[in-house]
Amino acid sequence: MNAPAEPIVSPSIQRLARLFTVQREAFARERYPRLAVRRDRLARLLALVNESEDAVVAAIDADFGGRSSHETRLGELMVTASGIRDTLRHLSSWMRARSVPTPMSLRPGHGEIVPQPIGVVGIISPWNYPFQLAIVPAVGALAAGNRVLLKPSELTPRTSDLLAELVGTRFAEG
Repeated sequence: MNAPAEPIVSPSIQRLARLFTVQREAFARERYPRLAVRRDRLARLLALVNESEDAVVAAIDADFGGRSSHETRLGELMVTASGIRDTLRHLSSWMRARSVPTPMSLRPGHGEIVPQPIGVVGIISPWNYPFQLAIVPAVGALAAGNRVLLKPSELTPRTSDLLAELVGTRFAEG
C-alpha cells in the first residue's frame, strides 16, 4: 500500500502558521501584560490611524475603484480612532477584578471575576470596511492583553498590503 500523500499547504497558510507560532511564544513569555504595556500598544495603534489617514483613503479608493474620501474618513478612520481613545479612557477599570455575589452555601468564601488574556486572537476582516473591521476588533484584543493575528480580506489587496506595512512599522511579529 502507498502511504497517504502529504497535503499541499499554500505559502500564505505556512506564513500564518509561522506567525501563529511566533505569537504563541511571545504570549507565553508575557502572559499578563501590565496596564502600561497595553496602553502603549493602543497608543501605537492610534498613532498608526492618525498618521496614515491619506494613505488609507487612497488604498481603499483604489480597492473599491472609487469611494468617497468622506465615507472612508467617517466610516473607517474616525470610528476606529474614537474606539481606541474610548478604550484608553476605560482600560484601567476594565482590567480590575470585580467581586461577585457568593451563595450562602459557599461562605465564608468569596467570588470575583478576574479579567485575563486568552492568548492569540485571530481576526479575519471582511472587504466592505476593510480598515475599520480589521483594527477595531484588534483594539479589544490588545486591550485584553492578547496577541493579534490579522488576516485581511483578499478582495481589498491594496488596503491589506498597506495594513501589513503600517502594522509592521509599529509592532514586532510577536
